[in-house]
Amino acid sequence: MENYNECMQKVLTAIERDLEYVTIEDLIRVAGYSYYHFHRIFKAYTGESLKKYIKRLQLEKALQQMQIDKENITRIAMIAGYNTPSSFNKAFKEMFGVNPSEYKESLMPKRKLYADIEPIRIERIEPLKVYTIRHVGEYEKLDETWEKIMQFAGKNRLLNNDFYAYAIAYDNPDISNNNRLRYDACVSATKEIKLKNQEIRAKVLDGGKYAVFLHKGKHSDLTHTYDAIFGNWLYKSSISLRDIPLFQRFLNNKFEVAEGELLTEIYVPVV
Repeated sequence: MENYNECMQKVLTAIERDLEYVTIEDLIRVAGYSYYHFHRIFKAYTGESLKKYIKRLQLEKALQQMQIDKENITRIAMIAGYNTPSSFNKAFKEMFGVNPSEYKESLMPKRKLYADIEPIRIERIEPLKVYTIRHVGEYEKLDETWEKIMQFAGKNRLLNNDFYAYAIAYDNPDISNNNRLRYDACVSATKEIKLKNQEIRAKVLDGGKYAVFLHKGKHSDLTHTYDAIFGNWLYKSSISLRDIPLFQRFLNNKFEVAEGELLTEIYVPVV
């Protein structure tokens, strides 16, 4: 059987990729544990029961969808796995303190504050093979994770002309609890490596069509560019998103240039 950490990371990936339809039977097959043991192992690993974990991700995704979706709340409730608006309204208010319609109305004044932005290009890419370490916790405490993955890249001679560092920030810190923020620090898999470190996994970033935006400046200011993309550009445009995570590609790093000159591409998956 695969090691414990690798096994549970596969379970979390399965949940993230099919949040609307994933079943306990699917996850038990991925994990390889019995039904009896799986629930206890999952709670020990994540700090939450499987039901609570999935419910939280569904509601956080629904809240993010409300920021960009012009459709009605009933549709968003169905996507989040709720059969009736009333059950969705109750769960939403329990988690966020306001009902969905109140939250949606509160977004309108904010849109006027978001900067205008346009993609630097829209392109179709091939799937990208990477090696990655999952960080769970505050985004401000990522240095150790990046140090580990970059040491791995250097030790295994991945730092050639085809090398890039990538990141997937799954959660919005304005929505999710800081100690549960999920983030994958990734480096290009420029060659095949037999992985021995339990923290490091092979992963494929989805190919397909992306709108690519350029952020110039500190990585800590990326949230302003995200607000402009999702609060302004996407809301005004007729473009729809694919249901997969966006990712960042770092064109340089803080050791090469001043923080204000850092360049980061943001790949937003579109239909």
